[in-house]
This record gives sequence, C-alpha cells and structure tokens, in this order.
Amino acid sequence: MTPIYFAILFVVAMANCEEFYMLGHEFPRTPLGDQIDKASVKMLKEAYLSSDDANVVTSPLGVILLLSLYSSGAAGASRDEITKLLGTSDYKELFDNYSRLSNKFASMDSNSLTLSNKIYTAKGYTLADQFSETARAYNSEVETLDFRNPTEAAKTINEWAERKSNGHIKDPVSEDILSEDIAAALFNIIFFQGHWHVPFEASKTEEKDFHVNRSLTVKKPMMRLQDSLFYKEDNAMGVKMIELPYQEDGFRMVVILPNEVDGLATVLEKVSQVGLLEDIFDLWPAGREINLYMPKFEINSKLDYTEILPKLDVKGIFSEGAAGIVKERPVAISKFFQEAVVKVDEEGATAGAFTGAIMVPMSSNSKPPEPMDFIVDHPFMFTILYKDVILFIGTYTH
Repeated sequence: MTPIYFAILFVVAMANCEEFYMLGHEFPRTPLGDQIDKASVKMLKEAYLSSDDANVVTSPLGVILLLSLYSSGAAGASRDEITKLLGTSDYKELFDNYSRLSNKFASMDSNSLTLSNKIYTAKGYTLADQFSETARAYNSEVETLDFRNPTEAAKTINEWAERKSNGHIKDPVSEDILSEDIAAALFNIIFFQGHWHVPFEASKTEEKDFHVNRSLTVKKPMMRLQDSLFYKEDNAMGVKMIELPYQEDGFRMVVILPNEVDGLATVLEKVSQVGLLEDIFDLWPAGREINLYMPKFEINSKLDYTEILPKLDVKGIFSEGAAGIVKERPVAISKFFQEAVVKVDEEGATAGAFTGAIMVPMSSNSKPPEPMDFIVDHPFMFTILYKDVILFIGTYTH
C-alpha cells in the first residue's frame, strides 16, 4: 500500500454587508445541526491554536463532507474515527444525512450559495463501485485527469475552482503540489454571498479603537448600525452574542463577543466542549434598539487539516489503506487542506422592499427604552449559518 490518495478543499465566503431584521425567525434545530455544530467548534479551536495568524476562518462543513464521502471507501478504525468526530456511530445515518445535505445545498440558488463536490481519478485508476455510487449520491462530479502532467492538471483544477466560486477563487493549486503518483483527488467548494437587507451606511463608518489585547490598541474602521436585533448574554460562557440576518432566507451571521478583552481563548475552550447552537437558539429580540459598532474585516486562511485532524483523533485516513476508493489498490490521504476567505463590509446594497418589526406592548404615554450599545472592539468569534447548519466559523483578533 502506498499513500497516494490526495484530498484538497477550497472554500470562500463573501459577505457583502447590508443588515436587516427578520420577523418569524423560526429555524428548526435538528440532530444533524447539533452534530455539525460540535465538530465545527472543535475544528475551529484546533485551527486557531495551530495557525500562525489568530485571524482564522474555516468551513468545517466542507471538511465534514469530504470525510463523510471518504469514509464510504474506508473501513475499520479509519471509518470509526470519522463517525466519532461527526457525532454518530452509524455509518448509514452518516451517509443518509450528508448525501441529503449535499443535494439540498447543491440545488439552492447559486447566487447565494454554491456547494460542489468534485472527484478526479488519475489515468489507470477506476473508482470502486460502492464509492462511485456514494459519489453520485453526494452529487459529485467525476472526471479523469492526467496527473503525470502537473501543469495541465493544475490548470484544469484551477479552472473548475474559479468557475464554481464565481471567480472568487483563482489559481488555488500550483503544479508543485501535484505528483504523478496521485490516484484520486477530492475537491469541495462552498461559496456564499449574502446581503444585509438594510445597509450599514458607509458615511457612518469611522476609525475607532480596537483592543488587540490589554496592552495593544489599534485603530480599525468601525461600521455602525442602530436597529432591533436578536441578542443573548451568557455569563457562564463569558460572552454576549448578536445576530445579523441576511436578506437570503435562512442565512445569518452570529457574532460572539467575549466579556473580557483577552477572553477569546477561554471562550474557544468552553465552546469546544458544548458547541454554539444552544446559545444561538436562545437568541431573543433585545426589546430595544441596539447601537452596533463592528469592524470591517477580511480574513484569508490556509489551513493544513493534515495536521489538524489527527489532533481530533482522525489519524487512520493518513496511514491506513482504504480499499474501497479505487479498484486497483488501497490508498491513503497524503494531503488535506483548506483555503478560505471571508469578507465583511458595508458594500453590496441592493434595492429591496422587505420590512420587519417586533411589537412590544406599550402604554399610551410610555417611551421606547434607550438603545443599548454592542461594541465589537476586541477579539471575537463569528459564524455564518443556514438555519441550524454552520457553514463558516472563525475568529478575528487584529
């Protein structure tokens, strides 16, 4: 057995920020959402600890989908490690859940969300029958590629990545990371572009203090918005949370702000034990308008999941031969990495006519309560969700 299986993952999120408040807010909470939540925060914690830059963004869902797909061709300890990380011991449940999710997201409006899986097989290799069926169930494209010509192979992969990401991912693969002994490659792209319904006014963005830590303060362009928003305080976790819904139905960003300037590492440790969904589903209208100050930010992360996954006890995929991927020989993963970017600013306003309101009982002579400040002026976490499924999660520190 030779380690010739090669997995690679590209992810991008573009959040062109225009904020709006949504009536209803009735999102289902499912066991699958909880499983993705717990795996996601564990991945974020390890990505944060292993990264040279404490500004981190990742799409655990992209990693999860490839792990789930790979597990259909693996067996024994390798499959068990994957199912344990993903919160189940039942492979059939895993297959059913993620094949449905892949097809659901693949059928959504590509102007807001694109999810694509791609499998390239090297010349001389054929996908095993069961794995081929799983690939179809996951709505994966399958194509033969000549890895003996790394330049042309990289060009083909890059053209696919650019096309599927609407031009936001360009040349993610260089020929020097490809080799002629590759048997197959798995790829996944998740692209999200969301619009806040009512824009942050660019004229209100101003340079304000951002406390990188207790001894270092820098100036950052802070966006400002005053509106009715969903809010939560969790003193046990040591955070305040606020939700920014997108115009695209079901999508939202949640900002998790530690109470302490240097509290992010502690919060990450706590969140990695219990997940985020419990608090997210406890978000509630604040009952008054909120003065939100939040920095514009852009994060680009290149994460080596070859190093991260073993820290989460997923090791066998890199050392044990999986006999059910290609027919010719067992293979193992030699490289597993992710490239992700998220951008948050005031731009991207599109004329719209969506109005929402929360009504609270008031007497004829009562006055609305004073607005409450929510000032994101020190390191924080954020996540982008579709209903109860975490798509992206990250940290911003400087």
